[in-house]
Amino acid sequence: MDNTVKVTINGRDYQVAKGSLLIEAAKSVGIDIPVFCYHPKMKPVGACRMCLVEVEKAPKLQTACTAPVADGMIVHTKSPKAVAAQNSVIEFLLANHPLDCPVCDRGGECPLQDNTFGYGKGLSVFSEPKRHFVKPIPLSSKVLLDRERCIMCYRCVRFTREIAGDETLTVLDRGSWSQIGVMEGRTFDSPFSGNTIEICPVGALTSAQYRFKARPWDIKNSPSVCSQCSVGCNVNLTIRENAIARVLSRENAPVDDGWLCDRGRFNYQFVARPDRLTQPLIRRNGELAPATWAEAIGFLRDRIQETLVKRGPSAVAAVASPTGTTEEAYLLQKLMRAVIGSNNVDYTFNQHPAGGKLPYDAATGSIVGLERANVVLLFDVNPIVDQPVLDLRLKKAVGKGTKIVVVGPDKIDLVDYATQWLKVPAGSAGEVARALVAAVAQENLAKEEFVTARVRGTEVVLADARAFDLEAAAIRLGVAKDRLVQLARLFASAGAASVLYRRAGASAELSDAVVDLALLTGQLGRPGAGIYPLVNDANEQGAIDVGAVSTRLPGHRRVADSGARQELSDLWGKAVPATTGVAGSDILGAAAAGSISALYLIGQDPAVAGPEVQAALKRLDLLVVQDAFLTETAKLASVVLPGATFAEKTGTFTNLERRVQRLREAVKVPGEARQDWRIVSDLGVALGGDFDYREASDVLSEIAIVVPIYRGVTLAKLGSKGIQWPRRGADGTGTESLYAAEDEPAIIDLSTSGETGIVRVGSNPA
Repeated sequence: MDNTVKVTINGRDYQVAKGSLLIEAAKSVGIDIPVFCYHPKMKPVGACRMCLVEVEKAPKLQTACTAPVADGMIVHTKSPKAVAAQNSVIEFLLANHPLDCPVCDRGGECPLQDNTFGYGKGLSVFSEPKRHFVKPIPLSSKVLLDRERCIMCYRCVRFTREIAGDETLTVLDRGSWSQIGVMEGRTFDSPFSGNTIEICPVGALTSAQYRFKARPWDIKNSPSVCSQCSVGCNVNLTIRENAIARVLSRENAPVDDGWLCDRGRFNYQFVARPDRLTQPLIRRNGELAPATWAEAIGFLRDRIQETLVKRGPSAVAAVASPTGTTEEAYLLQKLMRAVIGSNNVDYTFNQHPAGGKLPYDAATGSIVGLERANVVLLFDVNPIVDQPVLDLRLKKAVGKGTKIVVVGPDKIDLVDYATQWLKVPAGSAGEVARALVAAVAQENLAKEEFVTARVRGTEVVLADARAFDLEAAAIRLGVAKDRLVQLARLFASAGAASVLYRRAGASAELSDAVVDLALLTGQLGRPGAGIYPLVNDANEQGAIDVGAVSTRLPGHRRVADSGARQELSDLWGKAVPATTGVAGSDILGAAAAGSISALYLIGQDPAVAGPEVQAALKRLDLLVVQDAFLTETAKLASVVLPGATFAEKTGTFTNLERRVQRLREAVKVPGEARQDWRIVSDLGVALGGDFDYREASDVLSEIAIVVPIYRGVTLAKLGSKGIQWPRRGADGTGTESLYAAEDEPAIIDLSTSGETGIVRVGSNPA
């Protein structure tokens, strides 16, 4: 079936996508039609009339942003009628525009300026005095409105309603006095409000933080990745005089769809805080005093070696930062395993999920894949708080027909978009998941073809599910049994269904039941069908991937796997300890009990939890804190090492969908502070380890050898969009869906409880 039509634009014939709007068709063949109100991710309204073109046989000029193409359509974008209309639109828009470009924040990067130069006459018949208003009007503490600049394109209002699902912004008054404002009795506190600034085609909406701070010719934009949550939104950091002046979105459609939450957009000023650590500190005579790097590294070397002699490797522990780079996390776990000789390493003080039926502790699908899901189950998650831009993706999915089911005690914002809300007691998500597995078994909803071909060891799972008392569970959960059965039917019958749950603190009951549910119903291994254990922090997934976990080696291989240990020992030239380490959730207790006497923390501040934790930290013989600020924990430290913020780092982050993305140094660290990977590397060298790296890219090169799922990953191959691991050898692309049948036999054995798990996944990357 041919999905194109023939159109003639300005005398030339083109084949364009059937059903596309004329504005989109023209753009696809390199023809520019000026716009203001049009935005590719919002419904067309034809409000500004800037895109008027002449279509033969049409009785009047047509707005290209609302006119769908038709086979044989003949269009003129530069005919005398079209040009005259475009000239007139510009003339009308400028009739009351203040023409204050020299002081306007959009001056030099303004679509109105560009269209005026490109499509305006240069002269105007309007000579009346211009209107002036009190300005700026604060729509919120972040967003300011200059009313006389507004051209009433409605982009801001449409974004809040169509994308963010918030009807706070509206059009006030009528006729020539129409203006954008906040609805009476409401406040513009949307977590996505900053997007209205960026999509405003003039300088009507401006940032309170950026207003009058810089001009386009004295700034540069540095591409980076947001560090505020695990979505991994792409950003451009606007840099002026070695400081971040603002943060803009940098569209990576599969990840962020071009949007950014306010946390990511406005929370950057900490980078330039005056209380940044700028040099190492060593505790002398009870007080932290400035030291050189040589003194600090030498002091640490001696104290750690002393601890190893007196107490042994089991007395030393380390916790990486979930917002640090993958390179930092890798080096810290290598330092602990290959130099210290201990598996006492983690990236968090929170408890990890106790389950683990699948070999990879990661989401099996992609963010964009959720748009292709017919059903999405949300188990006790709140994306608008924890992963805000993922919340927008789910709302977009609903607009495409996805049915969302919210399971949990709280009415989150997605309840208003959900097909149903299963309101159950807090902490009961695991039992709901088990009940759904039971309903699948008892109602014979299992996909036998998928199970036979792809799954082993289901006998015990099915036996337990058939014996499960669904009626009693329904009573405990406070929901009707029929609702559980209907939900199981909905999930099992969906062409593609996904499950999202909060990874931190997830019970074994929940994580294991979710796997059973997906496998029994065949909802795994293809776009829209998968399991998403949602991590919270920017590089939590990367830390897991490279083994900054006491029970897992790099590549999600278990410490108990002798073959994996031997492989690492051969690569590192040092024996990897076989004893499972102390998890982060137990480290402070071990410190309080005296079994841990030396603790190395990167970007962690557990002391804020209160006196009990502070007492545990004070029991340590050696507390090392590596941070950008003198935190409460750093105040208790033996040594404080000044590190870097995300804007000062080179390396990689891995987001919640396994996408490895590049982080670039945008500003220089203050004083004598160093990038964190470099600090760990220097300490590794001092302790006699093989840590001779010149650049962060050298560490990534080693990761690509040591960590099988990162094999073939380089900075060049990551490009500007990143790659979902594992990278495919055949074409170099990433893997959107784990455990896909086409990636060689992907047989999941539930009887192994994740020890061996999958037979093999994917081809060996080149």
